[in-house]
Amino acid sequence: MTPRQSFMPAVLAVQVAVVLGSVPAQAQNNLMLEEVMVTAQKRTESLQDVPISVATIDQGALQMRVIDDLKDIGASIPNLYINPFNNDPTAIRLFIRGIGQNDIQITQDPSVALYTDGVYVGTSFGAGFEGVDLERIEVLRGPQGTLYGRNATGGAVNIITRRASTEAVEFRQDLTFGNLAKSQSKTLLNVPVGDSLAAKLIYVDSERGGYVKNEGEGKDFGEEDRRSLVADLRWEASEMLTFDYRYEDAKLKDSQRLEQVRTLSDAGFLADATTFTDDVSMGFLDEVTPFRRIVANDQEIEAHTLWAEWALSDSLSLKSITGYRDLDSLTSGDALATATGDYTFIGRGVGAPNVGVFDTEFEQFSQEIQLLGSTGNWEYVTGLYYYEDKSTQDASQGVSVGLEGFTDLTKTKNESMAAFAQTTWNPDFMAQRWQITLGARYSVDDRKADRENNRATVPFTGSYDEDFDNFNPSLTVAFDVNDNINVYGKVVSGYKSGGTSTRSANAELFGIGFEEEDILSYELGFKGDLWDRRARLNAAVFYMELDGLQTSVQTDPVNPGGRDFLPIDGNTIAGAEFDLTLLLTEGLTLTASYGYTDSELGEDTLDSPAGVFELIDVFAPSPENSYSLSLNYFKPLANGDLTFNADYGWQDEVSTSVNAADNTIIDDYGLLGAALGWTDIQVEHLPGSLQVMLWGRNLTDEEYGLVNTAAWSTFGATDVQTFGDPRTWGVTLTYQY
Repeated sequence: MTPRQSFMPAVLAVQVAVVLGSVPAQAQNNLMLEEVMVTAQKRTESLQDVPISVATIDQGALQMRVIDDLKDIGASIPNLYINPFNNDPTAIRLFIRGIGQNDIQITQDPSVALYTDGVYVGTSFGAGFEGVDLERIEVLRGPQGTLYGRNATGGAVNIITRRASTEAVEFRQDLTFGNLAKSQSKTLLNVPVGDSLAAKLIYVDSERGGYVKNEGEGKDFGEEDRRSLVADLRWEASEMLTFDYRYEDAKLKDSQRLEQVRTLSDAGFLADATTFTDDVSMGFLDEVTPFRRIVANDQEIEAHTLWAEWALSDSLSLKSITGYRDLDSLTSGDALATATGDYTFIGRGVGAPNVGVFDTEFEQFSQEIQLLGSTGNWEYVTGLYYYEDKSTQDASQGVSVGLEGFTDLTKTKNESMAAFAQTTWNPDFMAQRWQITLGARYSVDDRKADRENNRATVPFTGSYDEDFDNFNPSLTVAFDVNDNINVYGKVVSGYKSGGTSTRSANAELFGIGFEEEDILSYELGFKGDLWDRRARLNAAVFYMELDGLQTSVQTDPVNPGGRDFLPIDGNTIAGAEFDLTLLLTEGLTLTASYGYTDSELGEDTLDSPAGVFELIDVFAPSPENSYSLSLNYFKPLANGDLTFNADYGWQDEVSTSVNAADNTIIDDYGLLGAALGWTDIQVEHLPGSLQVMLWGRNLTDEEYGLVNTAAWSTFGATDVQTFGDPRTWGVTLTYQY
C-alpha cells in the first residue's frame, strides 16, 4: 500500500470527527434518523438493540444503487469481500473478516452462510442471481454458530424479500436501458383475494452484452441473459395463523469472464501460441483475437419455500420454514488456440472445439422449527433444524466432441441435524439495563461422496464417508448506558464441517478428506444514536482464533490440478469496523463505514505428497483496509421528489493464495457510483405514479481485478487475471400503482 493509501483511513476519520463536531447539541425534534429493523436474531428488532455487527442495505438503497445481484454490494460494506468464480459468473465466494471459501466445490461448504428468507443456500453455485423484489440485505459479521449453525464461521448474509400483501392491489413495471446493450424488464403484480388471501407474480427479463468482445467464435465475454419467475401466495388463516408460499424459477445463461493473460514465460504452450499474443497485457482489454469458442453457461434454479407462523399467545409464537432448492448447471470451458487455429483444451491435445465441461446437479431440502417467546425478564428462541442435499458433478472432458476416456464423476449425499437455543435475561437491578444472552447449538453432520476419475495421473475410484458433531456455545453481555447508547461484549464459537476434494490426486487422499474448522471469537461493540438521533455510530473490535483452516494445495506431484485441502492451525484475525450515519440537514444524509482486518497464518510451511509448500503470512483474500462513503439527498418538488445518491467504495490489495508459489496480487481499487432520480411523478388522468432514474457504476472506468491465478504457470502464463466490469450506465423508468 502506498503512503497516500495508508493515509486515507486517517483522513476519513478526521473528516468524520469534524462533521460530528459541527452537529449542534440540540436539534429539531422532527429531524432524526429512521429506525432500522433487522431479523439477525430470528425476530424483528431494532438494529441498535442487536449485539451483533450488522450492515444493512434497505429497499430504497437497493433501488437507488440498482443492485440486482450479491456481487454488487461488495464495495458498499467494509470487511465484506465478494469474489466471483473464474468460469461461472453466478458462482460467488463470500468473505467476511478474512474468512471464506477460496475454492468452490460441491464437496466443500462455504464459510459464510447465505440465506434467502430464512432458507440456507447449500452451495455457492448459482448464488449470484437476479434479485427480485428485495426488501433488504443484512450482513452479519463474525461467527453466527448459535442461530445459523455450521458454515457460518465468517458470518451470514440474509436476503429478505417482500411477501404478498392483503392490503391493496399493487402493480409495478420497471424498464432499464443502458450501455453494453443493457435491457431489463421487471413486472410485479400483487392482488388481494378477499380479506385473507393474496397472490403476487413477478417476472424479470434481463440481458446485457459482453464487456470484452470475442473476435473468435461464440459469445462475448461477460454476457448476461437471465429470466426469473416468482409466484407468492399468502393466506391469513386467522388472526393467529399465517401461511406464505413462494415458487421461484430462474434461468441464467451468462457467458464466462475473460481470464486475461497478463504475463508469459519463455516456455510453455501459451508462449508458443502466436495467435494468443494479443491477449497479453497488464491493462484491461476490451477485445481479444485468439480463436475461442465461448458458449454461455446454462443454469436453472427452482425453489419452493413455505413459511408458517402461529401466534400461540401474545408472548409466544411458533414458526416453520420449509425449503427446497434444485440447481442444474452446465458450465462450458474455454478453448485456447494454437498458432494454426486448432482448438486445444489445456493438456488434452488439439482438435476439440469446446471440451471443458462441468455438469452439476444439486438438490437440497431443509426444515426449521422455531419457538420464540418471552416471560417476565426473559426472551428466548429455540428450535430444531434438518438439512440434506444430494449432488452429481460430471467434470468430464471432450464430451462435446465425442472424445471418450476422460471421466471425472463425483456424487455426494449430506445430512445435517441440529438443536439450538438462545435466551436473553434482563435482570431487575439497574432498571433492566443489563442483557445477558446465553446460546448453544449442537450439530451432527453425515457426509458421503463417491468419485470415478480417469483424468488423474493415475486413474482411480474412491469413496468418502465421515461423521462430524459439534457443540457451539456463546455468551453475550450488553449494557444500556442510556436510552440511546449501549455497549456489548461477546464470546462466540463456530465450526465448519469437514469434507473431501473433487480434485484429489488419488483414492487415498479422497477417502481421507479433511477435518472441520473451529473458530472462537471475542468481540466488543458500541451502538449509539447521538445528537437527538441525527447521528448513528456503530463500532466493533474483534479477535478470532481459527484452527483447521481448510487450505487448497497441490498434492499431485505432476498435475497442478490435483489438489486437496490440508489444515493450518493456530491462525488469528484481529480487526475493527465502524458504521456512521449522519443526518446533516433535512433530506441530506452521509454514511461512512470503515473496516480493518489483520490476519496471520499460524504456520510457515505446509506438507503434501507433492512436497513442502511455503506459506505467506496473511489470509487470502483478505483486504487489510476497506471503507465506503455514501451521500444521499432527498427534496420534495411541486410534482414528485428529487433524489440523488453518490457512493464510493475502496479496498486494499489482496493475495489470492496462501501458497507462496501460487500467490498473485489483486491491486487495491475504488469504485464510484451515482444515481439521480425524479420520483413519485403525478400525471393527470393516470393513476399511480412515474419515476425516472439515471444511474452509473464505476464512473471513473477503474481497471480493477476480481480474480488472479497462477494456475496456468505450467503452460507458460505466470499471471492470469479476470477484470471487473468497466463503466456502466443507464436509465430506469418505473410506473407504480
